Amino acid sequence: MEKLENRGLWLSITGCLFMAALAFVFAHLSGSAAIFLDGVFSLVNFLMSLVMLRVSRLIQRKADPRFPFGYASFEPAFNVLQSLVSLGVMLMALSSAVFSLFRGGRELDTGIATIYAAVASLGCLVIYLYLRRIGKVTESSLIQVDAFTWMIDTVLSAVVLCAFASAWHFGEKLGGFLPYLDAWLVIGMVVLMLPVPFRILYQNLMEVLLAAPSAEHQLLIHQAFTKAMRDIPAQDWSLSISKAGRSTYLHARILLKEGEDQCPIALADEWRENLTERMRDYVQEREFDVVFTTDASYL
Repeated sequence: MEKLENRGLWLSITGCLFMAALAFVFAHLSGSAAIFLDGVFSLVNFLMSLVMLRVSRLIQRKADPRFPFGYASFEPAFNVLQSLVSLGVMLMALSSAVFSLFRGGRELDTGIATIYAAVASLGCLVIYLYLRRIGKVTESSLIQVDAFTWMIDTVLSAVVLCAFASAWHFGEKLGGFLPYLDAWLVIGMVVLMLPVPFRILYQNLMEVLLAAPSAEHQLLIHQAFTKAMRDIPAQDWSLSISKAGRSTYLHARILLKEGEDQCPIALADEWRENLTERMRDYVQEREFDVVFTTDASYL
């Protein structure tokens, strides 16, 4: 799984570098700010992918004295950073496009721009489909977020392709609107893309802050824990669940039945080991705390 994830990350890194170089060359030839923005995004994604590669290796490490609960939180922390950088680039591009509208727009070569958009659309689509497959196999949120980014790039490149191809074909009919086409494309791209980094930022910030996971994930954990408790003499129990990246943290408080308050420690260890074994598909032992109590107020 780790090798497959690294393969996906290196594909993304190589793809970003290629797309950035391609965009900057065609932006210079065509005079398009929309293509230049695409190149900036690719360059930012390239730099972020290099950091992502380091993060993917970090989260494979076992817990140590410096990080006693492991490195899983680095994954959502990186996704927060990546989304903030994306938001910053988009807002700068938006302000530049608005100023361009007030300055009378800019001339561009729609023929060259159309060729770029066609190549970029095909390249982004191929990389997205491959990363999506790797994300499903590895269940890596790093790969899944990256694949989603490539999907957005594919859609935007296709939209830009349609716009430039139409302008190339119907350029004379557009008349005075043609110089403003590029700026409006940038504005449209930013408006379409803004919800994506906001959603990624919110989801991963909640994980960094150790918020409870989704209701579906909590229900799955509660159902599994209910089955795991089948032969343990408990009156009641409660769970605290948090999620960071691909790791789930589970704290269980179990209220024992009356008469079990004097049970041997060895027996409590046996119950804990049984629970750990039965919940192994959902949580690792180091991330699973079990507390037995006879005080109902502790739940």
